[in-house]
Amino acid sequence: MEKRTDLSIREVISTNSQFLQAMQEDAQEIVAREKEKMLKQRLPLPLAYLDFKNLFRSFGTVCLHHRNQNRNFIIDNDNTPMIEQLYLYATGNPSFEGNLGKGIMLQGKYGCGKTLILETYSLLHNHVIRKYHLNYLLLTFIKSVELQEQILKQSASAFAKRPLIIDEFGRESKTVMDYGNISRPVSELLSLRNDAGTLTHGTTNFTLATLSSDEFYGGMIGDRLKAMFNFITLKGESR
Repeated sequence: MEKRTDLSIREVISTNSQFLQAMQEDAQEIVAREKEKMLKQRLPLPLAYLDFKNLFRSFGTVCLHHRNQNRNFIIDNDNTPMIEQLYLYATGNPSFEGNLGKGIMLQGKYGCGKTLILETYSLLHNHVIRKYHLNYLLLTFIKSVELQEQILKQSASAFAKRPLIIDEFGRESKTVMDYGNISRPVSELLSLRNDAGTLTHGTTNFTLATLSSDEFYGGMIGDRLKAMFNFITLKGESR
């Protein structure tokens, strides 16, 4: 077997005239792979707005029937602006009033329809992927309290790289006792997802200022929330 020769970095660069070009090409390949991973988290829906709106209404009705509510999903003056923004986001339209690289945190009053809108988006997104066997990641829709319980049973890393919609964000206990130690499961998960660039959506009754307060996640996690989410307010009273 040929003996391996250990070279210094100076020797590597001096004997390889293509060193800089090779390093630049490697960096570009890595960036391309990371971009591809990011794209796999989001299913592009190349639809006209009217078609998207009609599909959204239909799958919103499906969501309501899953809840044993025998009624149709209604698009009205309160939720139309949000559905329009969600359409721009889902189609990758630069007219979206936010950053297309971030997730959506839908905030508003109790009962105004936040959960139903993002649950409908999740159902539509996942149904298209499953029906046509597309190579995209499914969205996991989960309430924050349940997510925290699952993190304690498994680990934060188990949820670090799958696309999530966290419903009722901020409603869970901010600290828990884990084998005698104080743990912050959701805060830990948010840090991991931010570092990994994993797409996260959510609904909340709280503002960014409240979520960033010491009573909630604190300023450090608040900065991560700003980096991860477009905060969009859904207007209207309880439905």
